[in-house]
Amino acid sequence: MQIIDVQATDVIQSMTNNDLYLYKRKNSNAAFRDLVAYDTYMQNSHKTGTVFVSRSKEDLTEGKGFIVTSYEALNTKYRKLTHWTPNIFRGGRYYDFQRQYIKGHEKENLKQINVIGFDIDTKNVDLYALFLACDELNLPRPNVLLETPRGYQGFFILDTPFFIHKQGDYKALRVADRIASNILEALSHYVPVDSNCNQFGFYRIPNDENIIYFDDEKIETNSLIEWSKAYEHESKKKKFHVIYGGKHSSECQYVASDWYRALLQTKSIRSGEYAASRNNALLTLALANYADNIPFETAYDVLDQWNSALDHPLPLKEFERTLKSAYSGKYKGVQREYVESLLENWTNGNATFTGQSGWYKFAKPREDRERSHYKEWEQDIVSYLEANTSAEQPFYSCSLRGLAKQLEMPVSTLKEVLKKSTYLYKKTKGKGRAAKTILATKSMLFNHLLVIRKKDDKTVQMIFTELFCGTQKSYNGQEKYKGFSTETIRDTS
Repeated sequence: MQIIDVQATDVIQSMTNNDLYLYKRKNSNAAFRDLVAYDTYMQNSHKTGTVFVSRSKEDLTEGKGFIVTSYEALNTKYRKLTHWTPNIFRGGRYYDFQRQYIKGHEKENLKQINVIGFDIDTKNVDLYALFLACDELNLPRPNVLLETPRGYQGFFILDTPFFIHKQGDYKALRVADRIASNILEALSHYVPVDSNCNQFGFYRIPNDENIIYFDDEKIETNSLIEWSKAYEHESKKKKFHVIYGGKHSSECQYVASDWYRALLQTKSIRSGEYAASRNNALLTLALANYADNIPFETAYDVLDQWNSALDHPLPLKEFERTLKSAYSGKYKGVQREYVESLLENWTNGNATFTGQSGWYKFAKPREDRERSHYKEWEQDIVSYLEANTSAEQPFYSCSLRGLAKQLEMPVSTLKEVLKKSTYLYKKTKGKGRAAKTILATKSMLFNHLLVIRKKDDKTVQMIFTELFCGTQKSYNGQEKYKGFSTETIRDTS
């Protein structure tokens, strides 16, 4: 649930699963009776963990920082800190106490993993695409989003931590590491996450200015494990299709065919043969992948292995140039005569061409068709709104009939697209001819959120209510629901 009036200290405690001591072990400002009562309560507690913190990126680069074991210390210092380790370590030491060089923040010293983090190292990103990606992947949405000087960081908070034990040969660490890698790989197809970041290392610490989003409903760890298993199974199945086909081979017209496999297993192809040289073979195999919607990276890996296995492989530059050419879109597909020539020259003749007779039939360009597709209409609306709104003024007010005329689309089509779209925000005020529709892209609303967040505007969490069609709650348990302020709506009618 979305939280109103987010406090950095609440986010910090949620991310660390309340697994640090409440008071400082020494020089605490708490009353003596409270310390005694707390120590008595905590006698059999497992809360003996440590987090590492640093005052600046420069200090962190040099290995400088502090060791913190309590929330009292974190609450007094977080405003002057830039980085921390949200996951708990067993302990820490100083190489040099006076110069504050720290040690102990290695993976093997982790006590428990409370969060899985990711880093987006650019501001040029559609943050709403991150949430849509999670929905499409059946992955829970992140609990925390922070703005950093160069981009954003996000965190999935686990309801049950992974407890790390040396006696168990660090099995929990390997499981958590695998889940984190799968999350990064899955999200990387939608947003530019940094796949090289240490998921269990240092991140920006939440403060009163950088928290964009916070949801305190933690993610079920078991459900995340099941998601990771399902993702790996699906990924393996897709890779299997590329090379071998299998029982789902009907989904791939070309790469699952006998002729494709026969060429892929041929090592003697050389240069100099008309329409049947190494370049023609590579181009044909690459076009088969392109026609079957195989990702470029996957095709590259498979065909790179094929080229390396040739008796006389193509140079790397020539290989990459041919592959990129096949994926450029300027070719319309696999041509039958080239395939048959390659099969005749380099195989035993058992495999024959199957597929479209001649060029693969691609969808006609939009300008050559009488009807546009739904996604094309949606993109028209998005492009128009992005050209006529801004992060400061994200709303566009108009009549549907007037907008349909501007976009040259039927009113009925416009209504249907707005009804189905998960990318557009729509609200209608008034009835009949006097009705006005307020439109915005959810991506622009995210940008608007960043603007008003910097102004410390209390309406920041209202945006998330509208975006995710839910209710907000405060820590006293009172449910609230609010809409957008209309002060930034641009009326163009």
